[in-house]
Amino acid sequence: MTARSWSTSSSASATSASSPVPFTSHEKGVFTLSEITTPPTPELPAQPLSTAPPATEPPAPTAPAEDTGKTTEPDYRALYEEARTKLTRAEQTARDHKAKATKLDEIEAATKTDAEKAVERATAAEAQLVALRRTAVDAEIRAAASGWADPSDAPRYLDDRDRYLGADGAVDTTAISADLAAVLTARPHLARVDGPRRPAPDPSQGQRSGGPSGVAEQIREAEARGDWATAISLKNQRLAEQARAQR
Repeated sequence: MTARSWSTSSSASATSASSPVPFTSHEKGVFTLSEITTPPTPELPAQPLSTAPPATEPPAPTAPAEDTGKTTEPDYRALYEEARTKLTRAEQTARDHKAKATKLDEIEAATKTDAEKAVERATAAEAQLVALRRTAVDAEIRAAASGWADPSDAPRYLDDRDRYLGADGAVDTTAISADLAAVLTARPHLARVDGPRRPAPDPSQGQRSGGPSGVAEQIREAEARGDWATAISLKNQRLAEQARAQR
């Protein structure tokens, strides 16, 4: 080994002892210092950008309004005008509705057939005729109740008024007088008691001197004189006698 080779070997040994640097062997046992390589530095991951809105400071508290101790008065004028406007609008709506209803009635009346109109007229005439007949029967009942304390009470005791009407519409006064006499017999307190009563005719007495013979003649004479109260009283008396005779 030459002095140079030793020197190289010695230097390599010294370097190897001082620092653990890798060597690369070459031919003939001579070792040379290989290139020192630095490992790459790992890259850090990129930080994501923050999407949160920037922090804002809370609003400063506002001072409470000072209480002046005064209450706001309502605007009575405005309230009155508002109520008046609503009332006017409601009245106008009611008038419009009334006008529309009248117009509809006119249209309905115009569209009715002649037959329907005739039926309505006949129905109205029939109702009017029934009312007139009832009025006539009541008048006859009050006229026949001359012996009652209050003749206007008599119609209340004769319920079935239609039975006093004939087929031709004539009032059966004979049936009315008979029923009124029967009512007075059952209820004497309904009879008139004030003033002297007329003497009841006595059919058994027969012909009287200078007077009518029998109740029928007395009734005819009273009707001829226009003394309707006497005639009705005699009729009631005769009917009462007939009713007692049939019992």
